[in-house]
Amino acid sequence: MKSLDLRSQLIAVAGLVVLYSIGVGTAFRVEARAHARLDRQMRESLTVLSSLPRLRDRLRRVDQATVRYLLTGQRSWLDRREDALGEVRSIERDLAEVAGGDGASLIAQTDRRLTAYLAESGQWVARRRFGRLSPADAARAGRLGHRLDSAAEPLARLGEANIAQLRERGAELERASRLTAWLIVLAGALAAVFIAWFLKRFLVAPVSELRERAKGWTLGRAWNDSTPAAAPEVADLFSAMREMTLRLNEQFAREAELGRLKGNLVSMASHEFNNALSVLGGASDLLKTSEPGPLSGKRADYYAAIESNVRSLALATRNLLDLGRLENGRFAVRPRRADIGRVLRTAAQSLKPLYERKGLEVRLEAEDGLCALADPESLHLVATNLISNAIKYTPEGGCVRAGIEVESEDRLRVFVADNGIGIAPEDRERILHGHRTEAGREAAAGFGVGLTLVRSVLDAHETALSIEGGPGRGSRFSFALPRWKEDESAARAPQPL
Repeated sequence: MKSLDLRSQLIAVAGLVVLYSIGVGTAFRVEARAHARLDRQMRESLTVLSSLPRLRDRLRRVDQATVRYLLTGQRSWLDRREDALGEVRSIERDLAEVAGGDGASLIAQTDRRLTAYLAESGQWVARRRFGRLSPADAARAGRLGHRLDSAAEPLARLGEANIAQLRERGAELERASRLTAWLIVLAGALAAVFIAWFLKRFLVAPVSELRERAKGWTLGRAWNDSTPAAAPEVADLFSAMREMTLRLNEQFAREAELGRLKGNLVSMASHEFNNALSVLGGASDLLKTSEPGPLSGKRADYYAAIESNVRSLALATRNLLDLGRLENGRFAVRPRRADIGRVLRTAAQSLKPLYERKGLEVRLEAEDGLCALADPESLHLVATNLISNAIKYTPEGGCVRAGIEVESEDRLRVFVADNGIGIAPEDRERILHGHRTEAGREAAAGFGVGLTLVRSVLDAHETALSIEGGPGRGSRFSFALPRWKEDESAARAPQPL
């Protein structure tokens, strides 16, 4: 089946709506005609029904006027008789015009019986007019009314027939209305089903498939080249998506190669830089131990400055090396028993030259024996970076605290807090992705990769870094870890970063 473009589909749907409207209009027109025809027939039936009582009344008046004339001989009763007969003939003509079929035959039958009655009663009237009617004959002629009653019998049947006809026509009108309503509903339902199928087949389903493909696609994966049956515009959209994914994959491949080269370069440079720092640190220690006497004055300050800067550069170099390992996928954590207090003490001890040079107070608030299920080496990297940041951003004479809080029987919370420059709430998420704040740049130098490494390591431990505090109120960094249990099963498999 050849696919139609969206404009053709719109025209087809509009044409279908127009056809449906024409069909509905035609149905209403046919129904209106049927209503008009049935209404006319009902008016005719009502005319017959309303005329029958008048006709019976006029027949009774004819009979009464005839009897009164035969008994009294007064001329006025003959005039009344003629007037009543005239009205009877007029009503019969009106009924003959509107009554058809059985109605017309019943009216004709009534007319024949009335004619027979008039012929017989006319003989008695003539005898009365010429004075040849005795009182006994007048009494006998007064009993002619039963013949007039028999003439009215067809009128009763005509009334019953018209009542039945009215009911039948009412039922017919109701059936016609129901049929029209059902036809309109059925036509509307069929049109709606067809439009829904048409749109789903050529528009909704292809767009939904495109959405699912886009949701399932990731950088580096090939795009599904198959194009479903759809409108040309939707098919062009599939082609455009395929071309876009090709361009993105090419760009991703180039950036991945550049990232690999950058990571190798950073790792190589950091490694060489770390070697040079090791030589400088070793040379400084040798010079310090070769001094003839105790260090004092400027010489002691010089050695402290060398040792502090070497430690600071060594930490930055270690972060760069770990960042290279992280980007190359060679960094993994191995959760096992980790003495958190020992990790914090070791990290703080390694940074002693840094905080002593600034005159900071570093307090450890950790009970002995508190252990967590974690990778000790990775936690040492986390603790070193958090304490180092606290030292860098805390002014001289300040205080840095590192410790452990027992959250529950199964969880511990490790924290590092300071009374330094603090972090604004809007900057908390940004600093975890390598961004540095303006206040941070002014307070200390650095690459801004320490917290990125911390976040990645904690992600591998299935926990998150929480940041509290604010500008001028210091900062508090913390994260939760599962508490180590002596009956803990074998260490988990390494978790790659």
